[in-house]
Amino acid sequence: MVGKFAMVEKVQIEKVNDKTVTFATRSGSKSGDPDECLRRSFTCPVSEIWTKPIDGAPPPVAMKPGAVGNLFLSGAALDTTTSDGFPIYGAGTPLLRVKWPDNAAGAQLLGELSVIPSSIVVRGTLQGTAFFELELLGPDAADAQHIAWNGAHGIALQLTARGAKRLHLGDHAMSVEVWPTRITITGAPVIDPSVTGSVDLLDSERAGLAQDFKFARHRAAIRLELTPDGFSAFHAVPGAGAASQRHHASRRG
Repeated sequence: MVGKFAMVEKVQIEKVNDKTVTFATRSGSKSGDPDECLRRSFTCPVSEIWTKPIDGAPPPVAMKPGAVGNLFLSGAALDTTTSDGFPIYGAGTPLLRVKWPDNAAGAQLLGELSVIPSSIVVRGTLQGTAFFELELLGPDAADAQHIAWNGAHGIALQLTARGAKRLHLGDHAMSVEVWPTRITITGAPVIDPSVTGSVDLLDSERAGLAQDFKFARHRAAIRLELTPDGFSAFHAVPGAGAASQRHHASRRG
């Protein structure tokens, strides 16, 4: 196997045989509408996948159904689309740049910023149904939430009886998994509560491809993985105060 490979973060392996691998991950959009960036299945030849460990890189996903992890695809495999023409998210952009196994390209600079949210709006779809928007700091959502997003799975939302009814789940469905197309955080950085900003965590120009934050009550501070553009949206400087900055080789080149 020769050439360079790009890392898709993250995928879930669905099928494997001696010729092809089918995996599910976030798709790109054909029209530019973020609502088209759904979880979709892609199939590419085994010969176009790098499966060996790479020094300085996250480990590759195991080649077995159900495994979730990072998939290293050749430049040709990055052009893989679904049967109806949807590309892999980031294909054809600097987000996925062929650079492994020699890691010739630079890593994306990400940092953590603590934000006091005044609004957290999730836009998404429930098992392919109509799109909805849910304010996590409003009466339809429970006080405590844990949002873990990696692009391979949906996110779990904790609902009140009112929220469950609004999503047509019945009054007793207190938790639901949805596929988000936007997670918009509005609020003020802890280091300067006098300013307000807003970021869509699914906008790869402003946020990392993976996010994991939780809170036990509304308006409690949360920590976000942001790019320099994401810091600017909150009028913050990477590396200042509560923000820590570091290189993530697992993100963009």
